[in-house]
Amino acid sequence: MKLLLVEDQRLFVEGIKALLDTQDDMTIVGIATNGEEALKRVSERQPDIVLMDIHMPELDGITATARIKETYPGVKVIMLTTDIDEELAIRGISVGADGFLIKELYPDTLYQTIRDAYRGQTVISGEVASILARKIRELTMDRKGILGKRLENRGIHLTGREQEIARLLMDHYTNRQIADKIHLGPGTIKNYISEIYQKLGIHNREQAIDYLQKTYRN
Repeated sequence: MKLLLVEDQRLFVEGIKALLDTQDDMTIVGIATNGEEALKRVSERQPDIVLMDIHMPELDGITATARIKETYPGVKVIMLTTDIDEELAIRGISVGADGFLIKELYPDTLYQTIRDAYRGQTVISGEVASILARKIRELTMDRKGILGKRLENRGIHLTGREQEIARLLMDHYTNRQIADKIHLGPGTIKNYISEIYQKLGIHNREQAIDYLQKTYRN
């Protein structure tokens, strides 16, 4: 299979090239250092797969990928990045990228990813898969449901009403504001919060808020 490398960091390009040159079924047909150059190389060299850095000058990897896919839908594009960014990961997949990998990966993983993409599979690193899974959950559950599910994963089971109050507590609502929000008396809210504290094993409001926020994010 024919590969095009798109990367502006010379040392990384040389490292990837050295690895891929050891594979009998992979041939590097070109190297580009920015998105605009990548578009020209795709037209000239007709690669099967493009390894595309996401952060580049002149034309970023996501925009370049979108343009490649518009003109050459059969060309597979695997995006590479040094760190995880939720927005960029989602944008990359949404424009048609066939894979999304973190640069710190083992050679065997890289080889297998390229072969899987060539066969038509979408290949996503574990970190990016976690981001996409979290976004899907957020699309199918409201914040109360997400918080309740993550607490359950920690062995903490709140009733529906307790989940609702815990979510407002997490957002720094006062007892009075919570009472007004869900149309219950302040005394009732105080009792609910005491029960939530007991289930969390925490008896300090700020610690409880911190715990709920970290649970929601993770």
